[in-house]
Amino acid sequence: MKAVIMAGGKGTRLRPLTSHTPKPMVPLLNRPCMEYTIDLLKKHGITEIAVTLQYLPEAIRNEFGDGSRYGVSLVYFDETTPLGTAGSVKNCADFLDERFIVISGDTLTDIDLSAAIRFHEERKALATLILTQVETPLEFGVVMTDENGLINRFLEKPTWAEVFSDTVNTGMYVCEPEVLSYIESDREVDFSKEVFPFFLREGKPMYGYKAEGYWSDIGSLEVYRQAQFDLLDGKVQLEIKAQEIAPRIFLESHVRIDSSVRLEGPVYIGENVHLQAGVGIGAYSVLGTNTVVSSGTKLSQAIIWENTMVGKKTEITGTTLCRNVRIGESVMLGEGAVIGDNCRLSSKSIVKAGVKIWPDKEIGESATVTTSLIYGTKQSKNLFGTHGIKGIGNVEITPEFVTRLAASYAYLLQAGSRIALSACSHPFAQLLKHSIMTSLCSSGINTVDFGIGNSPLMRYGVRGLQCVGGIHIYMAEPVEEKEIVIQFVDHDGLPVSRDMERKIENAYWQETYVRTLHHLGELHVEHQVQEAYLRALADRVDVASIQRQRFQLLVECEPRFMPTFLEPLFHSLGVTVHYGAIQEGVSKHGADLGVRLDKNGEQLALFSDHGEKLSAEQLIALQLLACSGIHSKIGLPVSAPMELEHLAQLLQLEVVRTKVAPRAMMEVAAEERFHPMFDAVYSLLRILSYLSREEKPLSVLLELLPACHMEKKIVFCPWASKGKVMRKMMEENKGKLLELVDGIKVYDANGWVLILPDTEDSHVKVISQGATAETAVTLASSYAKRIAEYQ
Repeated sequence: MKAVIMAGGKGTRLRPLTSHTPKPMVPLLNRPCMEYTIDLLKKHGITEIAVTLQYLPEAIRNEFGDGSRYGVSLVYFDETTPLGTAGSVKNCADFLDERFIVISGDTLTDIDLSAAIRFHEERKALATLILTQVETPLEFGVVMTDENGLINRFLEKPTWAEVFSDTVNTGMYVCEPEVLSYIESDREVDFSKEVFPFFLREGKPMYGYKAEGYWSDIGSLEVYRQAQFDLLDGKVQLEIKAQEIAPRIFLESHVRIDSSVRLEGPVYIGENVHLQAGVGIGAYSVLGTNTVVSSGTKLSQAIIWENTMVGKKTEITGTTLCRNVRIGESVMLGEGAVIGDNCRLSSKSIVKAGVKIWPDKEIGESATVTTSLIYGTKQSKNLFGTHGIKGIGNVEITPEFVTRLAASYAYLLQAGSRIALSACSHPFAQLLKHSIMTSLCSSGINTVDFGIGNSPLMRYGVRGLQCVGGIHIYMAEPVEEKEIVIQFVDHDGLPVSRDMERKIENAYWQETYVRTLHHLGELHVEHQVQEAYLRALADRVDVASIQRQRFQLLVECEPRFMPTFLEPLFHSLGVTVHYGAIQEGVSKHGADLGVRLDKNGEQLALFSDHGEKLSAEQLIALQLLACSGIHSKIGLPVSAPMELEHLAQLLQLEVVRTKVAPRAMMEVAAEERFHPMFDAVYSLLRILSYLSREEKPLSVLLELLPACHMEKKIVFCPWASKGKVMRKMMEENKGKLLELVDGIKVYDANGWVLILPDTEDSHVKVISQGATAETAVTLASSYAKRIAEYQ
């Protein structure tokens, strides 16, 4: 019997706890949640375990290693793209050669797995779902069975009107290896949305085992706290790895407690904790490793992670504090507040109940915080990332936030300047656009509303209408993550410079605004930008040549805007378009190629007439071929393979190596109205023009493209360690041929490696090129290992 622990979750609803920490690593009584899962499997004799990883995978690898420290054997399987619950298990297929159990690494349970396995064997089931009863089943899959346990009804995340049982799917399944044959490889497949409903329709032997025992899905901040209270109360039949010095008072080793300290159980105190004179630790408090609580401080229902320093005479009631937090003297923290990693709260500051402070923030002396600090103070990380400002809609990016942001931007502009605005078709993006419009106009800035659009359309319109700049808002994919992106462009339609980003940030932090009743901005709605953009696109290609080929395309794209927007263009070119998912098959539709357009219109994925997806390197090579004779200069990022540079030179395209940031690549040819690497529709038209000129199918032309052997890895690296890692990398490679355009690019006889710290996350990217695929993998793995060691 083997097991699969699902450990790829981001835990979005647990933020800010999970801002720097994968959900399975969130501590429960000073131990990672996933450790309890491993202990449960081991208790039932299951020691061969696969672990699926996606979000911050190195944090999990570094903690659990090969599993020997826990008496089990762990094998890890990474997902480079989301595969869904079933797709993740399919990714482990080579490991799962016998019956296996699927279990989550971010739930807390003491359910009798052996009993569930016996039930599965007795019923000769293909799959057995372990079920439990909950009070509110809306966030789970509701399941009904007959008297023998055979599942006869299944509904994922119902509304109250659809709730037909309080018995829900725990996400734990006992499966025969045959289950894997029903899961497609390399695509997103979900057990509860696809596989199990299919089993139900086909009458497969799928059973539900109604389990006794404790089960908690650590899905919210409230549930996270309650799970620890339940552990302290003994409601969970799992080992608490600490000494119980008095009823429900648990201490790990090397704890220093002054004789005047008052402890009221149940409490849990981790290793190397120091409680100074006069400290009072109230019931249901949990103190992580290396925490120091200074004299006179009172804690009650406080959950504190490791390496936190609490100052004197502070009161903490019902608050959760993450790692490396520094709390000053006489601070008051309210019920339900959450303080993220590495925050600094100065003396006499007050954080009101329910306030959430994201990581790396600093609260000034005597400040009172009444609303959540997402971006916070000047000392926090930058507002802008690689592709603009990102955040969760109506949580991090709110109408209030964009109103302040627009006012900060307006402060940097001359009164009467014209700023273009557009947004994707999502209602919330449109709402935010109107908030920005109102804020700009009240600051004396004229606005031009392009309506629904995308970034290439915005860039074209800003140049054509001679605006000073523009702002575009869109809901990123996948929409379920509810992430909003705000992009600022300059008068050339390029992403604003880093210098301008800093100015906007400084104005935002300083709350520097201009408001006047004497000069309000005017609003103009511009209806002609889309039509002008499409006409200009058609002018850049050989229309007659494309019309002769009568291309057939299978296009997968955002359905609300793109098809209507593109219809006149494709009609004028004589191109027949089938809209649908690429997985339906290019050949099935008799298409010459398949195209997947990203929601924001900047990037595309291309599939040949045989259905073969082009690699990133093949796509860029094709774009270079398609742009020769039209463009004279092009920016290639330092991460692009050398073969592409050689190809560009053969095509008499001047190549400039740049940073990987979009602006850096675009400003090489800032005068261009269209940028092929960042305008998916323009790039597609150029490729169609090239194919019509060559009169050969894409599958044939692919064989002529240069072969490139690339490997990419992402290594977890805390923000505080990034500088140290890069310094050590420079020291180690002293004397070698280095390129320092963006990150550190190290050349050697076998190829090159680029070490590139991520600007938005706790990652370092490792990109390598080798003479062979094996060489590229070896190079990337070698440097990834060193980055982990340097930390």
